[in-house]
Amino acid sequence: MMISGPFINMALESPHKDDDTRWLTYWVVFAVFSVCEFFSDLLLSWFPFYWLGKCIFLVWCFVPLPYNGSDFIYARIIRPFFMKHRTEIDSAVNKVTDKLGDLADSAAKAAAKSD
Repeated sequence: MMISGPFINMALESPHKDDDTRWLTYWVVFAVFSVCEFFSDLLLSWFPFYWLGKCIFLVWCFVPLPYNGSDFIYARIIRPFFMKHRTEIDSAVNKVTDKLGDLADSAAKAAAKSD
């Protein structure tokens, strides 16, 4: 969403960190929504007014109200899921990080050999 870019810059440059948390919460919810939509978009796009509902949902998520959609969805769905599966998520992230490090090391060695 192009409209969010300037607001994020303003949030990062402000002296208060509450707006940073709000925007980070929005982007976490948006990322989860985007992943879910990736797998269900073909089916959901056939429903009438799907795009209108999607736009209304996204506006609800970033509108600056005390109880907007991002806060609600993060507190009720994403955070409890994350806290329940935190060790598994950390383990998976560590495995991927280690694998990427190994791949980077082998690529650097291969590049050094070719020179």
